Amino acid sequence: MNQPIVSEKLRIRRFERDDVEDFVSFMTDSDSTKFLTFGEEQKSQEGATGLLKATMESYDSDAPLMAFAVENQQTTEFVGFCGLTPREEGTVEIMYAVMPNERGQGYATEIAATLAQYAISQLGYRRVIAPISPEHKISKAVAVRAGFKDHGISQNPDSLVKVHLFVFE
Repeated sequence: MNQPIVSEKLRIRRFERDDVEDFVSFMTDSDSTKFLTFGEEQKSQEGATGLLKATMESYDSDAPLMAFAVENQQTTEFVGFCGLTPREEGTVEIMYAVMPNERGQGYATEIAATLAQYAISQLGYRRVIAPISPEHKISKAVAVRAGFKDHGISQNPDSLVKVHLFVFE
């Protein structure tokens, strides 16, 4: 993605150096990351900084990571981040996270709906999946509001953990 994706209130764009402090703040907050599948190393200051640096370096490579910052269009304030991970043919997995002080404003729903639509209309995927921890009631509600359909409990393809699978087609 070379150009930002613009929605009603938000701009989804490549990460920049100025995002490091906000990203590390989020990643080192155990409440914010308890439902995310990042490893413990990535939830440390050094690990989060390294992850963001590797992401930014990948953008101009042959294998760019599809992880992006999200900012408020009006204030340009960092409100969260999101990403896409290719899975089996025609399917991509979505991830979205909102800074603690920005929650409750509909940003997660706007991010999920905008990025899912982009994955289908611009990137050519047929399905966008959102595997969500069964205990994460807020994220499940976000997925439904964003247009994802509930496909029940299933096996996470990356682990032995059961997830609640939501699908956008």
